[in-house]
Amino acid sequence: MSDIRKTPQNGAQPPRRASQGVSQSNRPPVRNTQESPAQRPAPTNRPHPTAGRITPTDRAAYALSERRRYIAEKKKARKTGIIAFFSVFLSLCLIFGILTYIFLKPEAPVKEDTVITFMIEGAKNYTLPEEDAFINGTLYVDFDPISKLCGFTAVGTSDGISYIYTDASGIEQRIDFTYNDQNVYINGTGFSMNALAIKSEGSVKIPYTFLNQAIIGINAEFDENVLNVTRDKTTGSRPDSPIYEEIILINQPSKPIDPPNIPEEEIIPTDLGFISDLSAYEQYMNPEDRDAYLVLINKQNPVDQNFAPDDLVYVPQEFAVYSGEYQARMREIAAKALTAMLTEAKNYGVNDVKLTHGYRNYWTQNYLFTTYIDEEMAKGYSYEQAKAIVETYSAPPGTSEHQSGLCADMHNVYFTNKELEDFEYTEAYEWLRDNCWKFGFILRFPEGKEEITGFQFECWHYRFVGRYHAYKIHSQGLCLEEYLELLANEAN
Repeated sequence: MSDIRKTPQNGAQPPRRASQGVSQSNRPPVRNTQESPAQRPAPTNRPHPTAGRITPTDRAAYALSERRRYIAEKKKARKTGIIAFFSVFLSLCLIFGILTYIFLKPEAPVKEDTVITFMIEGAKNYTLPEEDAFINGTLYVDFDPISKLCGFTAVGTSDGISYIYTDASGIEQRIDFTYNDQNVYINGTGFSMNALAIKSEGSVKIPYTFLNQAIIGINAEFDENVLNVTRDKTTGSRPDSPIYEEIILINQPSKPIDPPNIPEEEIIPTDLGFISDLSAYEQYMNPEDRDAYLVLINKQNPVDQNFAPDDLVYVPQEFAVYSGEYQARMREIAAKALTAMLTEAKNYGVNDVKLTHGYRNYWTQNYLFTTYIDEEMAKGYSYEQAKAIVETYSAPPGTSEHQSGLCADMHNVYFTNKELEDFEYTEAYEWLRDNCWKFGFILRFPEGKEEITGFQFECWHYRFVGRYHAYKIHSQGLCLEEYLELLANEAN
């Protein structure tokens, strides 16, 4: 079989392999590879055999591309339709909501005005709108029903109004209000309210805080838009038949305190068994004017805010507890007698008793009293309940013996975690209880006399009256109220 091959279209002869057995003589001449470009045959530009023809692969690729484009356009159209639908839907909802609000708008709830309720004992309750009850931020109360609760008589003038009553001692008491003035006169002594007095029909409106500040026996408590005004009652009082405590104004009219008519001299012990030389203090422990120090200050015998002794002195630091700027003071005669007593106690072996409180002015007492009320109210008591509790161990301002400068709180439980009541169980208390009369002092609120004194037993509270009267009170087991009543009966 002959080996016949087609000649390529460009006229070139394919090379032959040596293994084909072609003789050297039959080989074609070797082309001169050194021919110049001009001698070389020009290449032809004929297209690729497959050029211009669409193959099955191309058709499949094209169909796939078209399919993808169709799907993409369909998704886009669907998304556009959904957006358009929801846009129209939301627009319709908005329009519907606006039309509903316009035509079916509910009426706004009517806000109820805040009202203040006034509950005054013995009077009919009444209410006022908040804007009428409060004037310039201050709660006002009509004084007329309160004056009736207190038993006052009203006397009006063009400039103001006065309220007058006669106390159990037959002494006239009065409160004078001037319209559009915050200064009020109580038994002739000025007192400044925290707001103006305002004229009312046949009465006067006053800041309710004045009641607690100026009238002892009246309680005014404002809580949850209710002002409750009550009057203190005595033991045994019933709701259907109240028995009221006497009303006391903070400023009392000036009146002399008549000393009791003391009987003829009675023999008192002269051998007192002192182990200290107290001769320099004798004139103070046993004063020449022995009746001058029997002044009684309590709820029935108050003093005004301006009352203050003019002979106050500091107690020696050795025998007093000094805290910060506070320095204990007493009237000079009481301070000297106290110094003698604590000197003797120290030499006896009771060397840790010190004075903690002596003279206390009206405003300090007022601060303590109101602070104690706040503390009791923090335990859950109402104002009236808290005040009743506090009055068993603290005097309202103007009724405290501390304002006399003649009493002393002294003990040895200061700066400890012990209570004041723990002093009762100490040797120091026993010594003071048995010997204080020798120096002119008495245990002011003894145990068992609570109903008479109005205060619970206070083992730390001592009062100077002078040795003569202290001996009689001590030896007869009396309290000061009982002793003064006894003297008054003997005089009659």
